[in-house]
Amino acid sequence: MKPGNTLESPKGVYKIIKWLGEGGFGEVYLTDYTAKNASNSEQVALKKIAFRGMSEEECKKEAELMEKISKSSTNQHIVKYLGSFIGKVHTSGLFSCIVGTISPSHRSLYIAMDYYSCGDLKSKIETNISLRKEFDPEIVYNYIYQIADGINELHVKYKAIHRDLKPANILIAWENGKEVLKISDFGLAKMLDTLNMSLHTVCGTPLYMAPEQRSGRYKSPVDIWAIGIIFYELCISPKKLTNEIEDLWEKIGNSQRDTTWLNRMIAKDPDKRMSSDQVRDEAISPDPPEWREDASVTYFKDKLYYLGGWNPNKAGEKTNRVDLLMGKIVIRCIDYQTMNGNGLKLERFQKNKITLESHR
Repeated sequence: MKPGNTLESPKGVYKIIKWLGEGGFGEVYLTDYTAKNASNSEQVALKKIAFRGMSEEECKKEAELMEKISKSSTNQHIVKYLGSFIGKVHTSGLFSCIVGTISPSHRSLYIAMDYYSCGDLKSKIETNISLRKEFDPEIVYNYIYQIADGINELHVKYKAIHRDLKPANILIAWENGKEVLKISDFGLAKMLDTLNMSLHTVCGTPLYMAPEQRSGRYKSPVDIWAIGIIFYELCISPKKLTNEIEDLWEKIGNSQRDTTWLNRMIAKDPDKRMSSDQVRDEAISPDPPEWREDASVTYFKDKLYYLGGWNPNKAGEKTNRVDLLMGKIVIRCIDYQTMNGNGLKLERFQKNKITLESHR
């Protein structure tokens, strides 16, 4: 679809403004939407999902899950979906329309959702990498809190799992003077209660996939693993998380000391991982914190760079591998700052410290 093309749905008309991006199951466009009998339009995102490789019924289930969540969820960290329709685009000049009586093999599912102009977490991470900039500790923990809060809503209230949680699927909105993360793209989500509480399909993005996803049999802890990898990615910025992560699963899985915060998210045994509400609650502390200089991100970065003899100024392709870093370095961090600028309370640091244990 091109800018200027128009799609007519049963409830209104979508005029394509520009292409926004592409996910595992479809393309996303920014559109001007005008409801029938309305004089004003609004900007919404429109996701197009072709039926290739999946049945019309599977597409409908995805749309039903989105609409169910959108209608009943009050969680601000879940993307709001506005509706869906099925059809085929016929282009005539700058006009396209949806035709109801067409071959299923040529039809697509269109899903309308709120548009957020601040981009996504992937773009935010890439910007920090290009600027050689760290994430402030308070931002890291606040991001993880928001992500876990949204995932907890899916797990507990809707018995659903995301299966493809990654920075590209976490949108950023600006609401009431602050960043609000929105979990999107449920193209791989399924309802647990319709599949006997366990799934059997291998899917997801390899960099953020839990070990059990490769076997094709897994439950909701796969989303906790993804949160852990996102947390680690935020902590090591401006270093880039590469696809050289295969050995990480084995190293973490062989550890007998998966008791610290990060390791509790990426334990190889899914039953030993934290739940989404545990991650959410531990990511932010209600106690008045006190500052710990040696728990700062600068300290964390120094340890990451030098404890294992790993020099960022001499880093080559192999020394940038996440699994090698994990295997060589023992790190204690984290500097969590509340919005008033204070640091992590000592007692909580001792209890919930984040340690990347040596797995040699």
